[in-house]
Amino acid sequence: MPTRSTVITELAKKFKGKVSRCEVYDANVCTIRSVSGRPWELEPVSGEPFDQRLRFTRSGRKVTVLANKAYVHGSASGIFASRPFIINSKQKVGFRSELADTLSVSGERYPVFTEDGNVSSEQKDLLGRSELLSLIAQSGLRDGESLYFTRGEIGFYLKGPDGARVTRVIDRVIELARKVETTEKGLNLKLLPAQFHSIIPLIKKWAVADDSERDDLLAATPVIVLQSLGEEVSPFLNSIDSYLDSFGGKAPTEEAVALGRLAECAVEAKQRLNDKPAA
Repeated sequence: MPTRSTVITELAKKFKGKVSRCEVYDANVCTIRSVSGRPWELEPVSGEPFDQRLRFTRSGRKVTVLANKAYVHGSASGIFASRPFIINSKQKVGFRSELADTLSVSGERYPVFTEDGNVSSEQKDLLGRSELLSLIAQSGLRDGESLYFTRGEIGFYLKGPDGARVTRVIDRVIELARKVETTEKGLNLKLLPAQFHSIIPLIKKWAVADDSERDDLLAATPVIVLQSLGEEVSPFLNSIDSYLDSFGGKAPTEEAVALGRLAECAVEAKQRLNDKPAA
């Protein structure tokens, strides 16, 4: 089985990308818990976080690849109209997933999961597209692997793949993204509950969807600004959690998702401050 370093190095050379160290706790590949008394600190219970990140641009589209000893996770960003769905394995982070259908491709059958266990007309159209069927066929999904589709990205989880397999999947993901991308709609943050209106300027600045871009933003931010971000957002964290929980099994609005990203960014900023060595 190829090592993660071999795969990441091969992909970085091929796509002329930038490799960096990271610590991304993804519930699809590891189980985590908060450290008692320090909820901003996390520790793995099983599996391990992604610890290598590769970023590059392919056909004008931003691509991020994460790797740990067992998995390679990649995604291509975009703006898509369909509600989320996942193929072959349940999604454990980002959205609820319930068995909705089974898709037959090249003699293999793959379960399809959606947020509510139903397939919408938009999802049905996507599941029938030749580009998606080609992506599934090229992926050769095995147990524990998946393809997923959200409004902000198309991505995959593969177990111990070699560089050639990852490259094939990335190229098919980009082809699909190009075919189905739509135009961006602006957020109306005033639709959020009034209690959050005072932090709308923070949402606009800090609610960055892409993990890599958010990490770069935080890394380039002075300590005093990180401290200010944490202090301003911390009083709202419980209210934000309650508001997001109020959606239950339904998908939150785009405005609510942006609010959640602000909270995530503030927690990450606080974690960065705690990780800094004492002067």
